[in-house]
Amino acid sequence: MSAAYLGTWRLVPELSHYDAGGPPESGSYRIEDRDGVLHFTIDWVKDAQAMSASYIGHADGTPVTAPHPGVDEASVLHEDDRTLSGSATAGGAVIARAMRRVSTDGRLMSVLQETANGQGGWHKTFQLYFRQ
Repeated sequence: MSAAYLGTWRLVPELSHYDAGGPPESGSYRIEDRDGVLHFTIDWVKDAQAMSASYIGHADGTPVTAPHPGVDEASVLHEDDRTLSGSATAGGAVIARAMRRVSTDGRLMSVLQETANGQGGWHKTFQLYFRQ
């Protein structure tokens, strides 16, 4: 697969917004296509503590079993060569969703994430990344 969102991206903390707390000091977001399966690796440093998360997805939207506690399934969907959406469910309800969009020049990627806050609303996170 050839898509603009594939590659490694560096977080721009000063241009990112987090409803629940501030952005990390630094971060990277890698999306790779390995034989038709998208592999996601996210690394960040928050309050001097290194953190990491990884997962896989099929670009056709087929759900996969999620490797994270409290999440049953996750899916991603290749909307077009610059857009990748996704969601996560627990107990049949959507508890998180994301939209990744790459600029027309391919240098920037924005990520809008929403996670259920447990009170019928959503915590929103906007992240801006530049291509490494």
